[in-house]
Amino acid sequence: MQRLLVIRGGAVGDLIVTLPVLGALRQAFPQAGLDVLGHASRAILARHPAYADGVRDLDAEGWHRLFRPEAVAPQPLDVYLRTVDLVLSYLPVSDPGFVENLRRYCPETVLTWSPHPPDGVHATDHLLQAVSHLLPGVSIDPCPQVYLEPQAQAEMANFWHSARLPDYGVIALHPGSGGRHKLWPLDGWAQVMTWVEQQGLTGVIIRGPAEQERDLQPLRETNFSAWRWAPELTLPQLAALLARCRVVLGHDSGVTHLAAAVGTTVLALFGPTDPLSWGPRSPHTYVLQPSLPQLLTLENLAPQVVMETLDALLRQTFEFDTSQTPCTIVRP
Repeated sequence: MQRLLVIRGGAVGDLIVTLPVLGALRQAFPQAGLDVLGHASRAILARHPAYADGVRDLDAEGWHRLFRPEAVAPQPLDVYLRTVDLVLSYLPVSDPGFVENLRRYCPETVLTWSPHPPDGVHATDHLLQAVSHLLPGVSIDPCPQVYLEPQAQAEMANFWHSARLPDYGVIALHPGSGGRHKLWPLDGWAQVMTWVEQQGLTGVIIRGPAEQERDLQPLRETNFSAWRWAPELTLPQLAALLARCRVVLGHDSGVTHLAAAVGTTVLALFGPTDPLSWGPRSPHTYVLQPSLPQLLTLENLAPQVVMETLDALLRQTFEFDTSQTPCTIVRP
């Protein structure tokens, strides 16, 4: 095996739950070149010796032509594909034309696998099943890990200093998500911000790189002195920022997956999504979800419950239990 190509589209969280697959393939074929094809701004998280040698942009190089029947690939893409020994595609493509075109250009193996896990199976475990036959004897860590870039760390150290944030105990809030149906009301976030200030703590509010627009102006108008607003960040910068925080509070989003993958304690608020399948996989992740999974409201997920849980996480008095789940899940 000389070259492998893993195709993974989707959002930030989709890329992160795929990292253990890349890590396992790297262990199984340490001498092979391994590339990731996806959205370049997100797939950059996989460019590390533990994962991929290169990142190829799904929106460039003429890849879009392969979605057409009997496509003719540009010559550079044609040459590249003929060097690939194994293609693993996690694209949710209903049209078989893309796969047929891949097989015309790739002389070796093309594997396709649905990116959507069945009920009760974590996404990472489901994705790993596609290559389980290639991994005999490989020790697999099912918890994704994102490695920090030194330049991004330096840039976030400068931001930390300029924002006058303390070295320890900072809370990060991420009130957004990739879907409006996943959002907790802003009134709940405002109450958490008030509580943090009353505890004499400091926090930073962040926005993800690819989420639905949400008007956060009501939170800005509170003028809490304890809160800083992070600037627009690249994913490597955001990873470095999250790694500096004591606890990250967010929704079912790529940002909470990223925070868990850099080793930060995470409190994730889940609505209708099943955390057994999509919870950020980390021994330091705690998920709160209404007893009947549904849209989040102040009634079915009370701010007091969120604040009490956040307090326990900050004081390190909470006992995590990941014996049977990808993260600690509680439905109050």
